[in-house]
Amino acid sequence: MKEAQDHKLALLAPLLLVLSVAMPPLGGGLAKDVSQGHDILALSFLRNALAALVMLLVVRPSFRDLTPVQWRAAVALGAALAIMNANFYLALARLPLGVAVAIEFLGPLGVAMIGARRIADYLWPALALVGVLLLTPLAGTERLDPLGLMFAIITAGGWAAYILLSRRVGQAIPGMKGLALALLFATLFTLPVGLPVAGPYFASPEMVAKVVAVSMLSTLLPYALEFVALRHVSTALFGIMMALEPALSAVVGLLLLGEVLSLSAVAAIALICAAAVGSSLARR
Repeated sequence: MKEAQDHKLALLAPLLLVLSVAMPPLGGGLAKDVSQGHDILALSFLRNALAALVMLLVVRPSFRDLTPVQWRAAVALGAALAIMNANFYLALARLPLGVAVAIEFLGPLGVAMIGARRIADYLWPALALVGVLLLTPLAGTERLDPLGLMFAIITAGGWAAYILLSRRVGQAIPGMKGLALALLFATLFTLPVGLPVAGPYFASPEMVAKVVAVSMLSTLLPYALEFVALRHVSTALFGIMMALEPALSAVVGLLLLGEVLSLSAVAAIALICAAAVGSSLARR
């Protein structure tokens, strides 16, 4: 019976992987749409809070059994999550969705450089950097908000920290308990700036449903699908699929938000996607 279930999951794994990669761009597009006229940091807080609530109910971690080392690891990962999500939403308020997602990919590309020994390993981050430079005023781009670009770069740093700290949390705290605790601390860190201005998101059942959808598409469902898919596909394939996220975000931005990108922005996103694919293949 278990072998039959594993076989079915192995067949479904590529589809689950595609869904896990496609959901965050949809969540980002919906977040940008829902937050129009409202405080976007409040939406970031609610996203963290809903995800934390569901994870805590499912995982049910015991707080009394945690050691000081485990507490510190969970707090650090929660801080990285809070910085990453809050700054990504601040970038979304000022930049096209595809551009914001493309720039944040500098984070994992930077992590990929750690321990690099070959000159070729530095080619991919350099290619991504060229893509980012195409999005700045240095390339004659004037309509992209400089503050939005700064928030997107901070998001990239937060993502890099999240990747590195996730390894430490995974070693210190077994199972999904570490992620549940990190989401709880991310909620607490964003509570002071998000909760006081969160009222408009509870104005109607439709708005509440959209906020829940943002949290599900951006956090819980992708994590759950990745958790299952990664047992049956290679990490190289996962990295390549993840590398397509900026391009998917640009498509979502066009179809859902009507964001038409300039040729230089399209070229920049293509370069960053190519860098992410190349980096994934090199790491294999």
